[in-house]
Amino acid sequence: MLEYWIAVKEWLVAEAAWVVPLTAIITALAVLIGWVKWPFKRDRPTQLAPETIDQIKPSQARDGPALTVSEFIRLRRELKADLEQELAEAAEGEKTQLRARIAELESQIANPEKSLAEARKRIADLEALLDREANHIGGDRIAEAKAALEQGDYSLADAIFAEIEARNELAISETARAAYGRGEVAEAEVRWHDAARHYADAARLNPGYDALFKARAYAWRAGHLDAAHRYGADLVALARTDGKPEKTAAALNDHALTINAQGQYAEAEGLYREALQIGRATIGEGHPDYATNLNNLALVLEAQGRYAEAEGLYRQSSEIERATIGEGHPNYAIGLNNLALVVQAQGRYAEAEGLYREALEIDRATIGEMHPEYANRMGNLALVVQAQGRYTEAEGLYRQSSEIERATIGEEHPDYAVGLKNLAGVLVKLNRATEARPLLEQALAIFRATLPADHPHIAGVQSQLAVLPDD
Repeated sequence: MLEYWIAVKEWLVAEAAWVVPLTAIITALAVLIGWVKWPFKRDRPTQLAPETIDQIKPSQARDGPALTVSEFIRLRRELKADLEQELAEAAEGEKTQLRARIAELESQIANPEKSLAEARKRIADLEALLDREANHIGGDRIAEAKAALEQGDYSLADAIFAEIEARNELAISETARAAYGRGEVAEAEVRWHDAARHYADAARLNPGYDALFKARAYAWRAGHLDAAHRYGADLVALARTDGKPEKTAAALNDHALTINAQGQYAEAEGLYREALQIGRATIGEGHPDYATNLNNLALVLEAQGRYAEAEGLYRQSSEIERATIGEGHPNYAIGLNNLALVVQAQGRYAEAEGLYREALEIDRATIGEMHPEYANRMGNLALVVQAQGRYTEAEGLYRQSSEIERATIGEEHPDYAVGLKNLAGVLVKLNRATEARPLLEQALAIFRATLPADHPHIAGVQSQLAVLPDD
């Protein structure tokens, strides 16, 4: 909760100076009230006489809180007695925390001067925070809350802070919805870095399932894999508590995509298999979402060199998609592309080239030629063209793919670095090693900035640089 309100404070300060007093109160509330509310809270607010309130109105400053050592000890002992009564009636799982609270009270009673000094400091801080809200809450209510604080009663201050929280929750929810909407706009315009930023704002302000789902997806697409991992972990945790298996399966599948991209193949495989098991029991094996999960599991098997097993899953996935979404759907093109990858890995280059070209035709008619997925497919086609010795043709395809990626996902994305690495490889084949070296060095820098230190891409580029011939 503290991290959530600190994040809200940081956003609000950046966006609107007029809410600084409110956000300061919210942050202080998280830090201060969260710790001191239970020791000082009483069952009923103290009712003070008007003349008492008049003595401590903001316009008449006093030297400090009126709570004395003897009053402090009395309040500690009263609360200890209340907690001991709760302990006697509590369920077993609640007793550990109650005993810890009682022990803390005993420590404060044993050393009241130090504990009272800390309490006085907190009371003074809270009074200052309350004074900032006098225009919104009313001077009389603020004065009454401060008078109660000086007698060790935090209940009126707590009620005021709760009112401020409730008032701002609506504004925060509205801001989160606006951020989500801006993310959808950026997504529609294929501005992935902007979409990632807006969805991240939405998830920070209102970390629900949809916001976390989008935040993970577009942090991943923007190449921010550490952030994508955090959002994915939060998404899975939320989905598991939600009680809806379809959401859990989708969350597992999406989180596994990030983990796979980070090179943690065994962990990703476990998540994919769990998602498939849920899908089999809920949506069934003839559903296009089940086909997507099969496809993703095949990806991680392929990354581990289990080509025959992966090919079988790709073909099973493609058959489901052909029968459900049809051969003109962009998801069907994704399946063809992935099947081509594993076919190529087994040395069947002509067959793979045909699959890549079929996928590109579907993409050209659906998502268009300026989409990162189209660039990805073109880069893969270049790989298989290069494998058949057509180096000049492959170079042209690599360069075209890289231009699309530069304009869409940006030059800091690991997928862009993959394109640079592949372009460098074909330049070496064309005896142009001098041109290849800066491309490999740039790719290595991107990989080191975005991927774990033990990722295979890093080791691969380092090996290419080590054996790079001179022109």
